[in-house]
Amino acid sequence: MDVFEELNVVLPGELHWRDRFDPVPRLRAFMAEGPMTRLGAEETPGGRTAWLATGFDEVRQVLGSDKFSSRLLYGGTAAGITFPGFITQYDPPEHTRLRRVVSPAFTVRRMERFRPQVDQVVEDSLDAIESIGGPLDFVPHFGWSIATTATCDFLGIPRDDQVELSRSLHATRSRRAASRRGAAGNKFMTYMGQTVARRRRDPGDDMLSVVVREHGDEITDAELTGLAAFVMGAGGDQVARFLAAGAWLMVEAPEQFALLREKPDVAPDWLEEMLRYLTPDEKLTPRIALEDVRIGDHAIKAGDTVTCSLLGANRRDFPGPDDRFDITRERTPHVAFGHGIHHCLGRPLAELVFRSAIPALAHRFPALRPAEPEQEIKLGPPPFDVKALLLDW
Repeated sequence: MDVFEELNVVLPGELHWRDRFDPVPRLRAFMAEGPMTRLGAEETPGGRTAWLATGFDEVRQVLGSDKFSSRLLYGGTAAGITFPGFITQYDPPEHTRLRRVVSPAFTVRRMERFRPQVDQVVEDSLDAIESIGGPLDFVPHFGWSIATTATCDFLGIPRDDQVELSRSLHATRSRRAASRRGAAGNKFMTYMGQTVARRRRDPGDDMLSVVVREHGDEITDAELTGLAAFVMGAGGDQVARFLAAGAWLMVEAPEQFALLREKPDVAPDWLEEMLRYLTPDEKLTPRIALEDVRIGDHAIKAGDTVTCSLLGANRRDFPGPDDRFDITRERTPHVAFGHGIHHCLGRPLAELVFRSAIPALAHRFPALRPAEPEQEIKLGPPPFDVKALLLDW
């Protein structure tokens, strides 16, 4: 087996990195072995070694070091290939330039101005849920509805175009046939290119317009198109997954959300605990060592890869019964948004949506429950993806 293929094949017989909300037994075993696990090496003289980092400090060290590259290693592309605008695949100095160009669109001041719009998106979605009535699948009606609408609004995508654009994005992830995924991806990227061209001609007040006005001559059309696609993908996919998982967690731990609803001052850091516990992205693409480096007690050689398990890092300090969801827990550091230069640029937008949507759901539907209690929740492949969540109230 090639240890440099997707890491879930290194967990034989286990499709997911987690069992419901928790790390799967094999990942737990890796975590118990220590903060760094040697997965294997290529069978060539001096062949590179693949490592798995599950320790909190070790993950932060890898992600915070300039001795590792985040450029793609595999997955259908050659090492070193970067998709224009996909900022997580860039190394300095290109990454530094692109992040500096984009950062003004995510300032606290801009997020505060955007807050009323997000609150309205949440209220509209909950109104629609209440109007339709239960039982209802909360993945499309709560997760996707809020995440894609809020992200499209942030990007300045007209409401009339949002449904079709979101459908194309979803198809790139859900269609079984590669040809259909490719066609959906082409349609999605074509639209994003057209949006960038419009913003170049007539900027407004959305994210792309801020970039164009303040740094338009420092970013190419291809980069700006890729950036728009990246933000839409992250906002419309990762945020949607977190919201769906949050709704599921709400019916699994109703007493915790009763606290959030009735005594919000008891849990001022409830979102930090949700992020730590759920960790929507189980792992990051492997980092490639650019030179010999020590991570903890381990010598990592140039060319070796380290896959950082964000889920492992966020859960390893809470073994056994202590590893539970508890919003009254003393605030615990986490790496749910990564760390270092690639720390999630969109975190302010994601947290704005989470802080609006989750409490609103808890207040509007305090009796939320599984529509079919005996039916197992359907999960998709990694990362953590609730495929269907039929709830009633």
